[in-house]
Amino acid sequence: MVDLIRALIQVKTPLTLFAFVSLVFLAAFRTRRVPELFFELAKGKLTRDEFARLLHRFMLFGFVAFVLACGIAVLGEVLAIKAQAKPAALDDLRRELQESNAAADQRDAAIKSYADGLAFIQQRDFAQAIQSLRQSIAAIPTLSAQTTLAYLYQEQGDAANAKKYAAAAESLASQRGDSIAQLRLEQLSDARADAASTMVGDKRPFPKGGKSFEEAVAISPGRYITTWELNGGQFQYYKMRLKAGQTLRIDFRTPDTGGRAYASVYDSNGALQQGDAAGGRSVLKTVRWSASVDTILYLSIGNDEWENDAGDVYLISIQ
Repeated sequence: MVDLIRALIQVKTPLTLFAFVSLVFLAAFRTRRVPELFFELAKGKLTRDEFARLLHRFMLFGFVAFVLACGIAVLGEVLAIKAQAKPAALDDLRRELQESNAAADQRDAAIKSYADGLAFIQQRDFAQAIQSLRQSIAAIPTLSAQTTLAYLYQEQGDAANAKKYAAAAESLASQRGDSIAQLRLEQLSDARADAASTMVGDKRPFPKGGKSFEEAVAISPGRYITTWELNGGQFQYYKMRLKAGQTLRIDFRTPDTGGRAYASVYDSNGALQQGDAAGGRSVLKTVRWSASVDTILYLSIGNDEWENDAGDVYLISIQ
């Protein structure tokens, strides 16, 4: 079943093209000119009645093929959306717990902690979200909570814990024969490997930051691209929570067309720890800083003198 769903997801694009071409042909043969031209070519071998029957059969089979292709393409698109790596919805957890033999108080605790975790995700407080999700798993180890926790650890750049909880979720999905969940976890593994590899790949737009440390915007690990410029003397500030022993690493690269990019890391007091600049065509630089205790670190892009260009690529990770 997993292989069948994976195949449907992969063929949705060519089937969509086939459906479009079929629609063009059907629309063409509903006109008067196209059948007349076709009949002129075949009039030496076919009578008008024979041609009409063949044309009717062609239209019928073409319409059936068109509807079938559209149906399979839509099904493939729906399955692709369902298989995307993302946090599981609260309703998914509730449906999963309905089949559980756990006590009512355990189910209530698992639901409450999971709902709190989703709320923290919306606030981009990933550290608190992870803590709530782990509490939900402690109450009842569910597929939904394991998958969402693996996703969050991936976003945080914590490959070890992401792998740990993804493996636990894969085991549950396999036991229950949940093909969609298995594909979602495959997508999660692929995204984790892709995000940790290089500066080349899918990128998210770099979010606008705050104008000061107090207004710093929470940001998660990932690969970003700037879609706007900063003038000289302008900075955008962000913040991340690190545990003792973890290292914040920021790789950044200028566009291949040339430009400037800057990145700086600050401690919890806003004291500059490390910064660097890249200038020219496709120049790569790295800044990093390790936390000795659990803390909040700040980072910024921008420079006190030169502009920060659009098209700069940033790969933010926690090691």
